[in-house]
Amino acid sequence: MMAEHTHPDDERIVAYLDGELDEPGHSEFAARLASEPDLRARLDLLESGGAGISAAMESLKAQAPKARLDDILAQAIEQSRDSGDNVVPLRRMWPQAPLTTRQMVAAAVALFLLGGIANEFVRGREAPRPAAPVAEVASVEDWRQAVAEYWSLTTPDTLAIAPTPERAAAELSLASQKLGVDLADVPEAFPGLSFRGAQLFDFRGKALVQMAFLDPEHGPIAYCVIENPTRAEIPPTTETLDGFTIVHWASGGQSRLLIGRAPAERLQALAGKVAG
Repeated sequence: MMAEHTHPDDERIVAYLDGELDEPGHSEFAARLASEPDLRARLDLLESGGAGISAAMESLKAQAPKARLDDILAQAIEQSRDSGDNVVPLRRMWPQAPLTTRQMVAAAVALFLLGGIANEFVRGREAPRPAAPVAEVASVEDWRQAVAEYWSLTTPDTLAIAPTPERAAAELSLASQKLGVDLADVPEAFPGLSFRGAQLFDFRGKALVQMAFLDPEHGPIAYCVIENPTRAEIPPTTETLDGFTIVHWASGGQSRLLIGRAPAERLQALAGKVAG
């Protein structure tokens, strides 16, 4: 059974674990733990649910959709308990202050992405793949949500170090081979942006390439390409998703998007340089 998403005593539990309660409060809570099995069980879950969490994910609190992350928190706790992995108690991760429920939700996402399974997160939940073209179109739309959720963890510091020319060329060559489309000239199409490397991911069995750029005015911008099995031609379309501006289109058997916190006009202009 999936763990409860939140508990009315969550903040007090973490304050107890962090040693933030005064002596009367600590004694009172310890007595409750001894007499309330449900409260004790909740403490055990939260204490063991923080494997791999990094305080570097602090910015996620203001960006991530809470309803979705509440569900991920429950999954993270359940997965950590079932897998038997070595865990780092939450109190070691934030020694200076108790976590709010929102912070614990953000920590759950960090657990998913920092535990060496970023590709699993981008892939999304495994499910039987229907053969109907309409269903395929829906999964293509899902990839934009997956990209937005992953990109929300990226800051200018993430992209602070540019790859060497040799590494950049090797990354672009590998990405081009996986997609069957030449991406080597993409950085030159964006002269106002600094290229910060190309990464390969997997989204439901399809190669997903993310090329990272740093805009001196608007921060991180990504250009992403994924195979489009429907081969539908879609003109550039602008939308807002999870606080990001996204310009997406499809051509030549690939779906493509630009994502960032830049104004729509900026991303639309960039899309015009590669959308043909």
